[in-house]
Amino acid sequence: MHGNSDSERAVVSTRTMEVAVAIGIMVFAAIVMVSNFELGAAWGPDGPEAGYFPFYVGVLMFVASAMTLIGQRVIHRAAEDAAFVDRGSLWRVLQILVPTAIYTVFIVYIGIYVASAIFIAIFMIWLGRYRSLVAIAVAAAIALALFLTFEVWFLVPLPKGPLETWLGY
Repeated sequence: MHGNSDSERAVVSTRTMEVAVAIGIMVFAAIVMVSNFELGAAWGPDGPEAGYFPFYVGVLMFVASAMTLIGQRVIHRAAEDAAFVDRGSLWRVLQILVPTAIYTVFIVYIGIYVASAIFIAIFMIWLGRYRSLVAIAVAAAIALALFLTFEVWFLVPLPKGPLETWLGY
């Protein structure tokens, strides 16, 4: 990154992300090892116990992540730290990530069909720059198509909210 503009400045470096992911995987691997050790990670009289293979997969994950951390400290110590994400790219990711997280919370309270219709309409208006009437019509049509597909034809119940309860579904 050679530019000086605000949107080109690094928010997070590649090295920082590699260290964070390695630590995250080590924590996950430790949880896998502990839980499978409790199941039994030894070789029993009739073969491997229930936690044998998962325990050793956890060990391999832990060792590989530890090697990544060692590599970051030793090998890449003097290397130039490249940008993992700049401000402009991070903003574009957050434009999708934050509304999607809110959408998943809304599913619990207003149901998947209404939440999906709102989500689609907002994205079409905000990021797609569609006219409101077009966005609302498309969002409603998609929500109705999803409802018919899952609830009526496939008989797969999905999370419903107050509207579906009011309509008797």
